[in-house]
Amino acid sequence: MKIKYYIALLILIVSYTIKAQTVYAQVSSKQVQVGVPFEYAIVINANPNNYTPPSFKDFDIVGGPNQSSSVQWVNGQTSTQMTLSWALVAKKEGKATIGSAVVNCGNQRFETNAIALEVTKGPVTNQQSAAAGGDDKAQYNKVSGGDLFIRTGISKSKCVLGEQITIIQKVYSRLPIVGFQKVNPPTYDGFYMQLQESPTKGKIVQENLDGVVYQTYEVFRHTCIANKAGKLSLASTECDVVVRKQTNTKPKNIFEQFFGAAGYEDIVVTAKSKPTIVEVMTLPQEEKPLSFSGAVGNYSYKVEASKTELKANDAFNLKMTVSGKGNLKLVDPPKPLLPEGFETYDPKITENNSVKIFDYLVIPRTEGDFILKDLDFSYFNLESKKYITISPQPISIKVLPPDLNSTGAQVYTPQNQVKTSDNDIRYIKKGNFELIKTETEFFNSFIHILLLLLPTVTLFTALIIRNNYLKNNSNVALVNERKAAKVAKKQLVTAEKLMQQNNKDGFYTEILLALNNYVSHKLNIAIADLSHENITNTLTKKQVNEQINKKLITTLQTSEYAKYAPGAVSGDLQSVYKDTIDLITNLEEQLNKK
Repeated sequence: MKIKYYIALLILIVSYTIKAQTVYAQVSSKQVQVGVPFEYAIVINANPNNYTPPSFKDFDIVGGPNQSSSVQWVNGQTSTQMTLSWALVAKKEGKATIGSAVVNCGNQRFETNAIALEVTKGPVTNQQSAAAGGDDKAQYNKVSGGDLFIRTGISKSKCVLGEQITIIQKVYSRLPIVGFQKVNPPTYDGFYMQLQESPTKGKIVQENLDGVVYQTYEVFRHTCIANKAGKLSLASTECDVVVRKQTNTKPKNIFEQFFGAAGYEDIVVTAKSKPTIVEVMTLPQEEKPLSFSGAVGNYSYKVEASKTELKANDAFNLKMTVSGKGNLKLVDPPKPLLPEGFETYDPKITENNSVKIFDYLVIPRTEGDFILKDLDFSYFNLESKKYITISPQPISIKVLPPDLNSTGAQVYTPQNQVKTSDNDIRYIKKGNFELIKTETEFFNSFIHILLLLLPTVTLFTALIIRNNYLKNNSNVALVNERKAAKVAKKQLVTAEKLMQQNNKDGFYTEILLALNNYVSHKLNIAIADLSHENITNTLTKKQVNEQINKKLITTLQTSEYAKYAPGAVSGDLQSVYKDTIDLITNLEEQLNKK
């Protein structure tokens, strides 16, 4: 009897466990309409570990998954129920099936029942329903214009041509927003559009508008730039919004009472925005610079050349960088005015955030010294309402003679130097030719013997030149003495440029540096010991003319005074520059004679 009792008790426990862990699926209705949401739910009478929903390939998900749970106490026993629900919309008419879902509870795996549905044609519109006499139903589906609408927001209703504005399309609803079925993206004629990410990132936000609280959803946010003037109309935007509306119908069965289907119903309402006018004004024509190419905003600008010294027929890059805020995407490339004989092509354009680079490939075809100027960039400033022109510093380009032996070398000839020929074909040489007998054998000829001796002679010559080079450069003091004039000449070139720019401080600094370096190298005196007394004594020992000695000290004093008291020195820079050159020339002549 005890064994039978335990077996019966075990069967009862197992059957109760299986019953308690029942998992099944259900729908709010097995007859649904296209475009009308219905609810699909998975009911789990246990604590699930995880689940896999069925495939909703024939349906659109407009809500969910939503989760709810409940706990019941019956006769001292506790039972838990969890419900997972989705709001679905059928895509097309006909037969449709929702497959099985898989739920794992502990070590057990459950599959829900598949549900077959019959999908019929979608409901008629409110106007058609009212015309057919369904007054109650029409009143029930009706949503007033103040309860659901799309509002177009613009950052500025008046702007100038090329100015950047922000346009936002937002849905306002006094009913709960469930989802969207159809959204037509807006098209703004006369504007360059760029879609931007919404700050709310697809969330429904409550907003108070004129004292009324709405649920809002930002549908589109665009950054727009007007590309034509006038009063431009922003076309209406439409979208089908699924909202949840309360009904007065009583529940037909326990199922509707349980899910609340009789109290609320999801309906589809078409919302439409009103056309909005944006006034776009033309840019002022007064004082409009020639270098203006449509840039509006606030920008900085710089120009760089990859090379400033190259051979003819070689290429260098001229990079123009525009950075700032405004209609940067619509800014046209600046047009550089290059000297005659310079070829260029359409620029390579790269853009990164607020920086736009125009990279021109330039090929000079003729040698000489050139200056690239007139590289201006102009834009219209929105704050000052004026045109601003940025003029970069001119770029000096030195073009050396071309390498005629290089493959594909071309020599540019100006048009005014081209001479017209009467004949297209000219003979190399005309007249009688005198034939001269030449040696028939190369072996033991003069050229043969010369070629045999040439490597030996070349080797000995190279050794002699090398020994002389090492001997001449082994003494650092002598090397510096020989190169003193050359170093001073380079610094005087810099001084001449500063003189042409009327930069007195820089000019006297370079003159002082050139004289100090020259005297230090030529007289073998360290820079630290380079005092006026040491210079005078050394020049006197080398029997340099006393007048030249005094002139050197005077020039050094003037340059030092100009460097440390720049405003107190006045005089003709051209005379100082010429006197310095004469001074170094005279010193070089007298010191080299000793």
